[in-house]
Amino acid sequence: MKGLAISLVVFLASCATTPPPCECPDSPRIVKVEPAPKSAREESPLDLLGVFESIVQIKVKVAEKVRRGEVEESFEYGTGFFIGERGKILTSAHVLAAVDDPRKVTVYVAGRPLQARLGPVYREVDLAILLVDAGKTRPLALDPREPDLGETVYAVGFPYVDIFQDKKPAVSVGHVAGTGRNIEYEGRPVQDLLLTDAFVADGCSGGPLIDERGNVIGVLRFNLSKQGSWLGLSFAEPIGSYLDRKGKAQ
Repeated sequence: MKGLAISLVVFLASCATTPPPCECPDSPRIVKVEPAPKSAREESPLDLLGVFESIVQIKVKVAEKVRRGEVEESFEYGTGFFIGERGKILTSAHVLAAVDDPRKVTVYVAGRPLQARLGPVYREVDLAILLVDAGKTRPLALDPREPDLGETVYAVGFPYVDIFQDKKPAVSVGHVAGTGRNIEYEGRPVQDLLLTDAFVADGCSGGPLIDERGNVIGVLRFNLSKQGSWLGLSFAEPIGSYLDRKGKAQ
């Protein structure tokens, strides 16, 4: 019996087949995925807080009278921005339209009041220069290119000074709605304006219209309104208007 058992084991071993190869699914391949190219916005992110350091508020005394023994003063407000490292400011000429004495113009730099001096005025394109002794200042870059329709832009200024008392700028985001637009404003033709749906509130005139790289492409002028209601569009003077006149003066 013992021999029979051994023979049976040998027989069964001889009948065994080699197991088939493993049919397990292939191991996943490791594929290297290249990162997507960064957009211009990601390559040069807009630093709005940095832009704010270059924005100034302009206060102009337009009237003064004595009533019941007390002096009453009236003021107009606007916005400007540094375009030079030594206190050179660009703004809208209409912000200074009522000025008959430079001592009536005060510029607030980070909330600090400084006496301003008047520089060149280019009334035909509603632009003017102010100078202040503010030490070294941070100028914004100026880009005279014609922007693309639909590109994102930012309008920066000091809106509604009768509401906000903290003397900090605000930003309105919109898009380029048109370039080279001609309109009639207050009875006279105004040509080659930038059109945007960014809101330009009272007090923002003279502020910069900037692109996503932080470059100034325009100077804010006014919005379209009817009976106190904004019609959804605002206008800016192309920054090339200033650069052309600056170049001719040099």
